[in-house]
Amino acid sequence: MPIAIIPDIDEQRCIGCALCVEICTSLGPDVLRVKPVEGWKRGKAFVFYPERCISDGACIGVCPTKAIFWMRPMTYTPGQPVPLHKNGIFVKGWAEDAAL
Repeated sequence: MPIAIIPDIDEQRCIGCALCVEICTSLGPDVLRVKPVEGWKRGKAFVFYPERCISDGACIGVCPTKAIFWMRPMTYTPGQPVPLHKNGIFVKGWAEDAAL
């Protein structure tokens, strides 16, 4: 599995505004998406295409709640989204990855 430096998004702080998705898409890498989360109107941001991340930190700068932390190295599977992470437990949608 490849290793990349990608955004670390705190689901507790993310308000689903999608500003990070907009800036990332407009600059070219197109790494992030917003995933619907049960009980939350807007959803939450997550890394959908980790292999595209160029580690420029633009997403960090636009986040109004500081939910996106400095990138961290992690292993990923190309073509597979990085699951949302909540209090050490991955939630709804993808299998937990023990390497994280």
